Amino acid sequence: MIGKAKLFLEGIAALLVTGLVLVTCVDVVGRYAFNAPLGGAFELTQVCLAALVFVALPLTTLHGGHVEVDLLLPFLPYKLRHALGRVGGAVMGLIFVYFAYRLVIMAEDQFTAGTRTAGLGISYWWLAALGGLSCFASGILAIVRRQG
Repeated sequence: MIGKAKLFLEGIAALLVTGLVLVTCVDVVGRYAFNAPLGGAFELTQVCLAALVFVALPLTTLHGGHVEVDLLLPFLPYKLRHALGRVGGAVMGLIFVYFAYRLVIMAEDQFTAGTRTAGLGISYWWLAALGGLSCFASGILAIVRRQG
């Protein structure tokens, strides 16, 4: 199940990166070659980049790719390092779950208010909902992932 979800998220991330590249290329070529930039390129870039961050967050958590500072860990015994890794994973997981909770509340507020981008009118609620789902998945992965 995790393998299929991982493959799905990697595919979505690849599509989002491709979309970002295409929007940027069309905007730059249109701007400098035809003096006609792509309308809404800035908003599309913002939305795609935010979606990319949320899609990649569980993948980063699964691979243990978050930034860690371990100045003293190499000097500690293995069992203590392992225990600290489990505690750190649990704390990170709980923080992610709290973020998910807050993002779901934000998504509900944005859906109710009908909040949209200024130029293209893209709804924001789905992005907050995606963030909530992403943070929840990352929180679960952080808690259950094998540490050190």
